Amino acid sequence: MYKLFTALSLLLLSPAGLWAQLNVTFVDVGQGDAIYVEFPNGKNALIDGGNSGVLIDAFLRSKRVTKIDFVALTHPHSDHYRGLKKVFTNYQVDNYYDTKAENVDAAGDNNLRDLAALEPGCRTHYPKPGDILDWDPKVTVKVFNACWRPVQMHDNDETNNCSLVVRLYYNGNGILLTGDANSVVEAEMLSHFKSGLQSNILKVGHHGSRTSTSDAFLARVRPDYSFISVGANNKYGHPHKEALDRLINAGSKVYLTTAGTQSLTIPAPDKTGVWPPKPIITDSSVTTVVGTAEARSVAVDLTWDPAELGSVSAPALDQLKTESAAR
Repeated sequence: MYKLFTALSLLLLSPAGLWAQLNVTFVDVGQGDAIYVEFPNGKNALIDGGNSGVLIDAFLRSKRVTKIDFVALTHPHSDHYRGLKKVFTNYQVDNYYDTKAENVDAAGDNNLRDLAALEPGCRTHYPKPGDILDWDPKVTVKVFNACWRPVQMHDNDETNNCSLVVRLYYNGNGILLTGDANSVVEAEMLSHFKSGLQSNILKVGHHGSRTSTSDAFLARVRPDYSFISVGANNKYGHPHKEALDRLINAGSKVYLTTAGTQSLTIPAPDKTGVWPPKPIITDSSVTTVVGTAEARSVAVDLTWDPAELGSVSAPALDQLKTESAAR
């Protein structure tokens, strides 16, 4: 019996046992975004890399990472792409996910794309709204927004609205990662994706800017826990009070990376436990707590019908409307 107990303990503590859970880390990279994901199947993903290669490289080294299965750039702004240059230099990257948004006022985004093209064995992908990414068979990774056809832009808001927006769903928990998309894109997603936006965990859009995280969006997403990736004393005044007030009124617990890197774990399925399990949040400082965040079951199916597309002002969904009309 003792030998059996020991064997089971070793199995649970082994890397294979740990892979049964989903780990998401909002890395403290100052004023920027970097999200590291460890999937149940043992693969990993890095979504954005912050403004400094030094910070994301230090984090990855602390995790003893040597290879990244999936690297994604949400949109071509330097506080999201600059750190990824060092990632391509120092680590093997197998897949690169990008938009076709061209920031004509920046060259660094194209430097990054050149590095991806030169990376041995690396495939580049341009996902579009409605796609499901094949990152882990046990985790549904759905795309809600992305500019997947070439588009050139000068305006920062237009570039933000091309952000790759994805939702991870695992074991009754939804994690919505919104890049820098603002309320225009939020409204379009509300119109076209129905209940599929519901997520008990939200990466707040655009570092907590007042132009994102609308009341209507929060009413549909219903986040119990919200994470804001932001730098201390940044020149933009992020997070804005208006966005924080809306999150508080929605009853969400709010976490900031100004308190350091924030991590959460979605436990492996357990038939004997409560479903859905609450996420385990570690190494974090609660900024605001309103009420008690109870675990909620969120819909795994994401409803969307291209025929429902109406007048669209967001670049990514405008592209999708054009394709749908051509069918």
